[in-house]
Amino acid sequence: MGPARLKLRGATLLMPAMAVLACLWFGLVALATPFDHDESQYIAGAYFSARLLIYRDFLYLQPPLHSWLFAPLALAFPAQTVVAMRLATAACALGTLCLLFAAQRVAGISRWSALIAAGLMGATAAFQFTGGVVRNDMLPTLLATTGMWAMLSALTMRKRSFWFIGGLCFGLAITAKLNFIPLGAAAGGFVLLDRRRHGWRPAIGFALGGVSGILPAILAWAMAPAAFLYGVITYGATGPFAWYMANGAGDELALGEKLGDLAKYLWRGPSLVALVMLAGHGWMRGAHAIEPERRLALWLIGGGLVGAALPTPSQLQYIMPLLPPLGLALGHMLDDARRWRDIAFAAMALVLGLAALPGLLPTGRHVIAMARHGSPVLAAAANARWAGAQVRALTGDDEVVSLSPQQLVDGGLAMDRRFAAGPFVYRTGWTMDKGDARQMNAMIPATLGDLDRDPPEAILVGYEKGTRKLPLRPDDSLIAYARKRAYRMLIMPDGVGRLYVRTALRKR
Repeated sequence: MGPARLKLRGATLLMPAMAVLACLWFGLVALATPFDHDESQYIAGAYFSARLLIYRDFLYLQPPLHSWLFAPLALAFPAQTVVAMRLATAACALGTLCLLFAAQRVAGISRWSALIAAGLMGATAAFQFTGGVVRNDMLPTLLATTGMWAMLSALTMRKRSFWFIGGLCFGLAITAKLNFIPLGAAAGGFVLLDRRRHGWRPAIGFALGGVSGILPAILAWAMAPAAFLYGVITYGATGPFAWYMANGAGDELALGEKLGDLAKYLWRGPSLVALVMLAGHGWMRGAHAIEPERRLALWLIGGGLVGAALPTPSQLQYIMPLLPPLGLALGHMLDDARRWRDIAFAAMALVLGLAALPGLLPTGRHVIAMARHGSPVLAAAANARWAGAQVRALTGDDEVVSLSPQQLVDGGLAMDRRFAAGPFVYRTGWTMDKGDARQMNAMIPATLGDLDRDPPEAILVGYEKGTRKLPLRPDDSLIAYARKRAYRMLIMPDGVGRLYVRTALRKR
């Protein structure tokens, strides 16, 4: 058996093993990662979407696709909703890596280069984080990677239907997360400028697919225009600024701070090193003369960078639109290095591998902590069931309110839809008129007295106590409400939460 055949056989055997290891890893990460603060609105959004109409019946602060697709999990796994959603997110992460590998192979990249490039993108801190929590970042990344694969297939196989599929996937990605708009626009720009080679049909097909992809968002807007515009557009443009300013942290939103944060997030993994390498790579200097597969990667990297820099304040997860096209370009670069000399390929892979370590450290620590102390997600589900049992035993009913719905969703309690946005609308309630809040079925401090019309059986607090950077405590007004009305306080099993129960009902 020759060396070439041995190498091919080695790659064939290694890839299934790598896939199994990736499945195990992301499954562990999903169970080991502590709750992220933002998960509250995504978990609650899916929970309420399984029972009510989004925007019309409850306020949601994101485009609708993620909540709709995850809603069946809330019905199918009522006692393990968070675990089911975490594992579904992990499955999206695995699908993204598989599709990134497939897209590179369609573009003519060798197996080893494609495997290494996909693995490196999966090793970034942003990918590890968004693959392990319930957020709306991994789903659009999966969709955008599928769109990239479809466009590459259209370029190499000359199948026109793939242009429609590409546009559809990028449109759906936007319907899940707004900072994928620049990535979709870049894909559309590439198709338009490539019309001299392929004519207008690809552009028309891509545009029709894109419009089809955003139809779910249009449908959601039509059901409740005011709530949709506030949740998807207005809040994102005003809420974070109001909250940071109220906490005396307005300087965190300055442009210099934002760009510094973006560079820091790119450094957590091989993304920054890969961008530097690509900037000095020869095929980027002659972009007008390179093959269309590489030109597409350049267009999408530009759109991904804009999408990463667009939201304010900058957060780790916002660099996700950049990762699929960066992985594609990285695969090309690794193949180029192999053509130069095997030692160049090995050196480049080694440098990128070392750069990947900072991205793996946080999740590695979480997995080690889970091995010692157990899964924080499984513990939270047990705590929620304990809270549900206490409320039903002490009150005979199950209505509950909280700014931390992720801590209650597995307890079988009836959560108040006005708290579906978690703490986010509530903590900047002074920016919203009381009439608008009531019309949009949202709760703000000024309307907290509305609870007296049908008082909840329980109020869960303790998870919104403020941070060093943002010290204001949104839970304080709920605590004051419960104490004023003589609710009985129980300490949650985790020692953090406080469950206020309205036991007076049993005495009547």
